[in-house]
Amino acid sequence: MRNQRGPSNFEKRYESFRDDDGEWSFEIQEYQDDLNLITPSDVPATLTPKEAYRAVVFLEGFIQEKKSTEEWSDSALDKFSKFESTKEVEAVAKALRELSNQNEPN
Repeated sequence: MRNQRGPSNFEKRYESFRDDDGEWSFEIQEYQDDLNLITPSDVPATLTPKEAYRAVVFLEGFIQEKKSTEEWSDSALDKFSKFESTKEVEAVAKALRELSNQNEPN
């Protein structure tokens, strides 16, 4: 049985991208140019949950495509200016997914 205390291995994988308070240590805006290479329309600098959902769907699709063709390595990211590692791309996808799950104000 898995120990229910402490962060999961999945969460531990992305610890280097979180601050001491558990918040993401990067701003999504830092990756705007790279995300625009993946999405069919430009990603705005400040994302609503709906826009974050759209961006993460395309980013997760990119990740899945590269994994399915066994091209998921840091060299698959050469065309991007900010993404430096597959782990970083996955962390941004996780952050976008979290943002997309937030409720928008009425």
